[in-house]
Amino acid sequence: MHIAWIAILGTMRATNVIALLVLIPGLARAGGEHLPVGARFAGMGNAGITLVDLWSVRHNQAGLAGLEHPMAGAYYQQHWLAPDLALQGLAFALPVGKGCFAVNGHSFGSTLYTERQFGFAYAMRLNEGLRVGVQLDYLDLRLGEGYGSTSTVTAELGLQARLTERLWIGAHLYNPNRATLGGPYDEKVPTELRAGLGYTFNDRVTMTAEAAKDIDRDERYHIGIEYRPADVLFLRTGVSTGPVQAHFGMGLRMGRVDLDLAVAVRSQLGATPMVNLNYRFR
Repeated sequence: MHIAWIAILGTMRATNVIALLVLIPGLARAGGEHLPVGARFAGMGNAGITLVDLWSVRHNQAGLAGLEHPMAGAYYQQHWLAPDLALQGLAFALPVGKGCFAVNGHSFGSTLYTERQFGFAYAMRLNEGLRVGVQLDYLDLRLGEGYGSTSTVTAELGLQARLTERLWIGAHLYNPNRATLGGPYDEKVPTELRAGLGYTFNDRVTMTAEAAKDIDRDERYHIGIEYRPADVLFLRTGVSTGPVQAHFGMGLRMGRVDLDLAVAVRSQLGATPMVNLNYRFR
């Protein structure tokens, strides 16, 4: 896979090569990075491990158990406005009794490098203060024409627990089975553990924080805040490390439709805009 990457990078525009290498350095040795998805989370520094949201299907599946209505959504982001670094996804969640079933899929990259992931999740409320979730993912990586492809199956586990009326904690484990992608170097999909908390000051202000540790890389930290000045409007901001980025976002709730917008800013490379549109069924 390393040789293939060198050949592919040689055919790409210089700006996109630099962006790729900075964005996901692990791709030179492996794919399947657990890229964050969801403009609400992104606006809060990607610190959403205790939140209830449709896009918990990609952040912490336990949050799906807090949904009250079936939901469908679409998501799009473009890293530093580079078309070759676009990430898009779809998700659908169906609450059933104390549980919730969900499916999702996302695609990252271009014809030179494409990564697709499809997941099936189930989450359950064990009681009013404890939620758990699990997901199986099918991961498919394809290099440019003639360079081959590979696929594997990974798993995700999630937990949310209420400590007090206002304080929740959460944890999420990605790829506990240590799935491999094969190839001459027997590349492994990254295994990542995240944990954090969320505190609701009142019905207008929520603060979240979490830490993430890939077993092969340094720790990363995320913190965010969401302010609801009106019933239909949400304002968000946050910061994340590894590398350091500033995050800003807003959300509009219009009947059964939620529109979330966010931007993450990295000083060396610029802005990454993102948007998702969610629909709540009756």
